[in-house]
Amino acid sequence: MTAYVFVGPTLAEEDRPRDWDVVYLPPVEQGHITALVQEAPTAIGVIDGRFHDVPAVWHKEILEALHVGVPVYGSASMGALRAVELAPFGMRGIGRVFEQYLGGVLEDDDEVTVAHAGREDDHVQLSDAMVNIRATLREARARDVIGDATEQRLLDLAKATYYSRRNLRLTLAEGRAAGLPAHEIDALSAFVAEHSVDQKKCDALAMLAVMRDEHGTFPGAEARFPLQRNAFVERSHSNGLIHDGAGDFLRVDAILNEVRLRPARYLRLRRGALGTVVSRLGTPPGDARTRTSAALARFRTIHHLTADASWRSWLAEREYTQDGFTSLVEDEVLARGHRPYGGALNLPLLRALRSDADYARVVRRARAKKHFLAAHGLADPSGPGQAADKEVLRWYFASTGTPFPGDIHRYATSLDFLDGYEFLKAVRDEFHYVSGDPTTPSAVPEMACETRETDEDDLKSHISAAVWQAEWPTR
Repeated sequence: MTAYVFVGPTLAEEDRPRDWDVVYLPPVEQGHITALVQEAPTAIGVIDGRFHDVPAVWHKEILEALHVGVPVYGSASMGALRAVELAPFGMRGIGRVFEQYLGGVLEDDDEVTVAHAGREDDHVQLSDAMVNIRATLREARARDVIGDATEQRLLDLAKATYYSRRNLRLTLAEGRAAGLPAHEIDALSAFVAEHSVDQKKCDALAMLAVMRDEHGTFPGAEARFPLQRNAFVERSHSNGLIHDGAGDFLRVDAILNEVRLRPARYLRLRRGALGTVVSRLGTPPGDARTRTSAALARFRTIHHLTADASWRSWLAEREYTQDGFTSLVEDEVLARGHRPYGGALNLPLLRALRSDADYARVVRRARAKKHFLAAHGLADPSGPGQAADKEVLRWYFASTGTPFPGDIHRYATSLDFLDGYEFLKAVRDEFHYVSGDPTTPSAVPEMACETRETDEDDLKSHISAAVWQAEWPTR
């Protein structure tokens, strides 16, 4: 019965109530709510959100949560904005900021926007929210600390300042320089030191109080609206984020790449994800016969069965006819021909991986790699300190014992990477992470946790490997 709340600079760590079953997560961004819905939360609360450097939380993912009966609350900041926009669909808005937006008193997004530090610095706030400045000045005027004219002039000065540089004390200095009554500015400075109003914090605490009071009694009402699952929704699921259970979100591709870079293992995972998909039920590709012949030849080469006598002996020992074994290879060729567009196979792959006993380790490694690359400034593939392409490719193919392909793009797509660039980025990330050196490692490292799974007793794995290798030429 866990509720999740996205919060950052609005509420400091020590101000977040923990006397109920709640998990606090960093400011929300696009894909976070879609990921959480998969865990069937009792409720989701949105206070803070990111938008400047990442896509903002999508309206559609909130609608998805509401549609499946997960209550979604919003207040104070990004939560108030989304709650106003989605109130007709059932999102619960709470607090004065929400009410002011709903009533048209406030319109601009910058009223609640602030600059803040990153997660490693507890999202400490670096500027003042306009709604907090308004609330403080309103309270000062109500107590006759300042008059109407001074309040309005200070509001104008603050509003004219870019949100990341807004600071009430600097605004007071600007007011003094602009000729506002010195006695009012002096009195207001003293007032602000003791009685400034943090409206966003008040609203956030009010929302949490409501969620806590209603926790365990959230109604599972049916959605009051139809939800159209278009291509954008499907893409957000297959190429989106998952919650790792430790307060972090990881890209589905980042997790799958941990396995894609280990071909033998990935081929087995892919075969399991395809399940009972048999291409014989549809129209086989026009080059199926050619691909089958190439794969069969590759199989015989790998296993030193190119001589006809040894090949016939091998088949006889396993009670296969030539046609019968060729049919096995053809089945794998047809299954390999199933290449869903745009990562449509990602979710079946993820489900197959989750049933693996090693899933938790894979997720931990993907998370550790993500934070390592970010800490060393290597998350951007075009940034400084990146190793040379040829260096990392030589290392990768040597580490996996795979022949160097003559066509990197074909090799990449054979492992369901979108293209050669995505493959190269994944390899480069792995190279830097394994080496532990963000620039140029002095020695070529082994791939961490690499297991060369040969499956000597697994004929299907040998066939898969032959079919796969026949898809891309070697040098």
